[in-house]
Amino acid sequence: MPLLDFQKVERRFPVKRSFADLLARRERVHLHAVRGVDLSVQPGEILGIVGESGCGKSTLARIGVGLQPSDGGRVLFDGRPLAGPDRAGRLQMVFPDPYSSLNPRLTIGVQLEEVVAHYRPRMARAERRAEVLRVLAEVSLVPETALKYPHALSGGQRQRVSIARALCADPQVLVADEPVSALDASVQAQIINLLKSLNREKGLTIVFISHDMNVVRYLCDRVAVMYLGEIVELQESAALFAAPRHPYTQALIAAVPDVRRPQSLREPVTGEIPDPFSVLPGCRFAPRCRLAEDACRTPQPMQTLDGGGLVRCWKSVRTGA
Repeated sequence: MPLLDFQKVERRFPVKRSFADLLARRERVHLHAVRGVDLSVQPGEILGIVGESGCGKSTLARIGVGLQPSDGGRVLFDGRPLAGPDRAGRLQMVFPDPYSSLNPRLTIGVQLEEVVAHYRPRMARAERRAEVLRVLAEVSLVPETALKYPHALSGGQRQRVSIARALCADPQVLVADEPVSALDASVQAQIINLLKSLNREKGLTIVFISHDMNVVRYLCDRVAVMYLGEIVELQESAALFAAPRHPYTQALIAAVPDVRRPQSLREPVTGEIPDPFSVLPGCRFAPRCRLAEDACRTPQPMQTLDGGGLVRCWKSVRTGA
């Protein structure tokens, strides 16, 4: 049974109307950020969600931990509907900017101890402090870190603190939303290896949100590719990078710099991204797809691949494109 299960999840954001819109009595326009997403997260796996900025990755992540409501469908956690943040703290999230997600006026120790006290109120104060030091060690931070303020730490240290804060709740699922996007390459590698270690040693289930295909390839067991609010491909990581089936996935992988691939073989995506407010009858990638045909303008359900993956492209299933 999936530990976290998205079922037909929808999310729309109303757009503020101008005075002219009110005078003309125009109907309110909504931005459809997430469109009928079906996605399951298995216990103990690292699931990657990739796509361009604005494709709905972060919105889906926030819905998955209960920080935002859905406008349709539902999210099941451990087989039960999720309505708001999990009170037991079994679902935790790490945000992109580790500085803004920490309180600059409190020491690291105080902030972590508050989390422990919230989820384990019967724990004695001495035990809480010992737990804070244990969690700091788990993310490779020295005990003296507890006495420091966020501004005294480097970006990588602050992100480790953010991960430690999530671990203080003893979660089953950690949703990491672009956790290394603000860090330099060497520090990125340290954080990625930390997440991999937590998954391997603690059995922690991780949902990893990113636009960095190299990081996702190294870290994740399965990868879901999003485009304009929809999942367009879902495969095991090795299979997806070896033989991507959806044209959009192929374009994402082709855009990754690779000295072994001649520059002339790269085929950039042409055309402009469709109006996010429009409702296209078929594949939303069709206006930019080099393989698009008339059949692509009809509704495109998910198709099952031979290896057990899924792809939202009838042509890639039939031709293996």
